[in-house]
Amino acid sequence: MTRARCIGCFLAIVMILGGAAHATSVGLAVGLDPTGIFLVNALTELPISPDFDLRVEAGIATGDLAGLMLVTGSVLAHHVFERIDPFLGLGVGIALTPPPFSTGLVLEGAAGVRLLPVDAVALFCQVRYLVRWLEGGFTSGPVYEAGLEVRF
Repeated sequence: MTRARCIGCFLAIVMILGGAAHATSVGLAVGLDPTGIFLVNALTELPISPDFDLRVEAGIATGDLAGLMLVTGSVLAHHVFERIDPFLGLGVGIALTPPPFSTGLVLEGAAGVRLLPVDAVALFCQVRYLVRWLEGGFTSGPVYEAGLEVRF
Protein backbone atom coordinates (compact mmCIF):
# COMPACT_ATOMS: atom_id res chain seq x y z
CA MET A 1 0.00 0.00 0.00
CA THR A 2 2.89 2.40 0.68
CA ARG A 3 4.21 1.93 -2.87
CA ALA A 4 0.78 2.82 -4.32
CA ARG A 5 0.64 5.99 -2.20
CA CYS A 6 4.14 7.02 -3.29
CA ILE A 7 3.28 6.48 -6.96
CA GLY A 8 0.03 8.43 -6.55
CA CYS A 9 1.78 11.37 -4.83
CA PHE A 10 4.55 11.40 -7.44
CA LEU A 11 2.08 11.48 -10.34
CA ALA A 12 -0.02 14.19 -8.67
CA ILE A 13 3.07 16.39 -8.18
CA VAL A 14 4.05 16.12 -11.87
CA MET A 15 0.51 17.00 -12.95
CA ILE A 16 0.33 20.00 -10.58
CA LEU A 17 3.70 21.27 -11.81
CA GLY A 18 2.46 20.98 -15.40
CA GLY A 19 -0.57 23.11 -14.57
CA ALA A 20 1.58 25.70 -12.82
CA ALA A 21 3.81 25.93 -15.92
CA HIS A 22 0.74 26.71 -18.08
CA ALA A 23 1.04 23.48 -20.02
CA THR A 24 -1.55 22.71 -22.66
CA SER A 25 -1.96 19.11 -21.60
CA VAL A 26 -1.33 16.72 -18.76
CA GLY A 27 -1.59 12.98 -18.97
CA LEU A 28 -0.93 9.52 -17.68
CA ALA A 29 0.72 6.66 -19.55
CA VAL A 30 1.68 3.07 -18.95
CA GLY A 31 4.65 1.46 -20.60
CA LEU A 32 6.24 -1.93 -20.97
CA ASP A 33 9.73 -2.78 -22.13
CA PRO A 34 10.68 -6.17 -23.61
CA THR A 35 12.37 -7.28 -20.37
CA GLY A 36 9.07 -7.00 -18.49
CA ILE A 37 9.61 -3.70 -16.67
CA PHE A 38 6.26 -1.95 -16.28
CA LEU A 39 6.32 1.88 -16.06
CA VAL A 40 3.64 4.26 -14.81
CA ASN A 41 4.25 7.78 -16.19
CA ALA A 42 2.92 11.29 -15.78
CA LEU A 43 3.56 13.80 -18.53
CA THR A 44 2.88 17.38 -19.45
CA GLU A 45 3.31 19.27 -22.71
CA LEU A 46 3.82 22.91 -23.59
CA PRO A 47 3.72 24.19 -27.19
CA ILE A 48 6.80 26.12 -28.30
CA SER A 49 5.53 26.69 -31.88
CA PRO A 50 2.63 25.37 -33.99
CA ASP A 51 4.60 22.25 -34.97
CA PHE A 52 6.79 21.71 -31.88
CA ASP A 53 5.97 20.82 -28.27
CA LEU A 54 8.10 20.47 -25.19
CA ARG A 55 7.23 17.34 -23.18
CA VAL A 56 8.34 16.45 -19.68
CA GLU A 57 7.68 12.86 -18.67
CA ALA A 58 8.40 11.19 -15.36
CA GLY A 59 7.79 7.54 -14.58
CA ILE A 60 8.19 4.99 -11.85
CA ALA A 61 8.83 1.31 -12.54
CA THR A 62 6.92 -1.41 -10.79
CA GLY A 63 7.83 -5.05 -10.46
CA ASP A 64 11.43 -6.29 -10.32
CA LEU A 65 12.99 -2.81 -10.52
CA ALA A 66 10.57 -1.08 -8.16
CA GLY A 67 12.07 2.30 -7.33
CA LEU A 68 13.45 3.05 -10.80
CA MET A 69 12.50 6.60 -11.73
CA LEU A 70 12.90 7.86 -15.28
CA VAL A 71 12.65 11.61 -15.89
CA THR A 72 13.03 12.99 -19.44
CA GLY A 73 12.48 16.19 -21.34
CA SER A 74 11.80 15.97 -25.08
CA VAL A 75 11.07 18.19 -28.04
CA LEU A 76 8.31 16.73 -30.22
CA ALA A 77 7.77 17.63 -33.87
CA HIS A 78 4.19 16.97 -34.97
CA HIS A 79 1.50 17.93 -37.45
CA VAL A 80 -2.24 17.44 -37.02
CA PHE A 81 -4.19 15.76 -39.84
CA GLU A 82 -7.92 15.97 -39.01
CA ARG A 83 -8.08 14.04 -35.70
CA ILE A 84 -4.70 12.26 -36.04
CA ASP A 85 -1.46 13.82 -34.79
CA PRO A 86 1.74 11.84 -35.59
CA PHE A 87 4.91 12.93 -33.79
CA LEU A 88 8.65 12.34 -33.54
CA GLY A 89 10.79 13.46 -30.64
CA LEU A 90 14.28 13.63 -29.19
CA GLY A 91 15.10 14.12 -25.55
CA VAL A 92 17.47 13.76 -22.66
CA GLY A 93 16.93 12.73 -19.07
CA ILE A 94 18.10 10.74 -16.12
CA ALA A 95 17.35 7.29 -14.77
CA LEU A 96 17.43 7.31 -10.99
CA THR A 97 17.73 3.84 -9.53
CA PRO A 98 18.12 2.58 -5.98
CA PRO A 99 21.28 0.68 -4.96
CA PRO A 100 22.70 -1.73 -6.11
CA PHE A 101 21.70 -0.42 -9.56
CA SER A 102 23.39 2.56 -11.24
CA THR A 103 21.96 5.99 -11.93
CA GLY A 104 22.69 7.24 -15.43
CA LEU A 105 22.14 9.73 -18.23
CA VAL A 106 19.39 8.83 -20.72
CA LEU A 107 19.02 9.82 -24.37
CA GLU A 108 15.59 9.24 -25.87
CA GLY A 109 14.01 9.00 -29.30
CA ALA A 110 10.23 8.76 -29.58
CA ALA A 111 7.75 8.10 -32.36
CA GLY A 112 4.03 7.87 -31.96
CA VAL A 113 0.57 9.06 -32.78
CA ARG A 114 -2.13 10.93 -30.91
CA LEU A 115 -5.78 10.30 -31.64
CA LEU A 116 -8.02 13.28 -30.90
CA PRO A 117 -11.58 11.94 -30.50
CA VAL A 118 -12.72 15.22 -28.89
CA ASP A 119 -10.97 18.55 -28.41
CA ALA A 120 -10.23 18.08 -24.71
CA VAL A 121 -8.93 14.48 -24.81
CA ALA A 122 -6.10 12.79 -26.69
CA LEU A 123 -5.28 9.10 -26.69
CA PHE A 124 -1.74 8.26 -27.69
CA CYS A 125 0.61 5.38 -28.28
CA GLN A 126 4.32 5.69 -28.76
CA VAL A 127 7.58 3.83 -28.85
CA ARG A 128 10.41 5.40 -26.87
CA TYR A 129 13.91 4.12 -27.57
CA LEU A 130 16.10 4.78 -24.55
CA VAL A 131 19.90 4.71 -24.38
CA ARG A 132 21.20 4.83 -20.81
CA TRP A 133 24.84 5.43 -19.88
CA LEU A 134 26.04 3.67 -16.74
CA GLU A 135 29.37 3.27 -14.99
CA GLY A 136 30.07 0.00 -16.81
CA GLY A 137 28.90 1.01 -20.30
CA PHE A 138 25.45 1.58 -21.73
CA THR A 139 22.15 -0.22 -22.15
CA SER A 140 19.44 0.48 -24.68
CA GLY A 141 16.02 -0.67 -25.70
CA PRO A 142 12.47 0.28 -26.55
CA VAL A 143 9.58 1.07 -24.22
CA TYR A 144 6.07 0.69 -25.64
CA GLU A 145 3.60 3.16 -24.13
CA ALA A 146 -0.03 4.11 -24.35
CA GLY A 147 -1.84 6.84 -22.48
CA LEU A 148 -4.41 9.55 -22.13
CA GLU A 149 -3.89 13.32 -22.20
CA VAL A 150 -6.31 15.99 -21.08
CA ARG A 151 -5.86 19.10 -23.21
CA PHE A 152 -6.59 22.67 -22.10
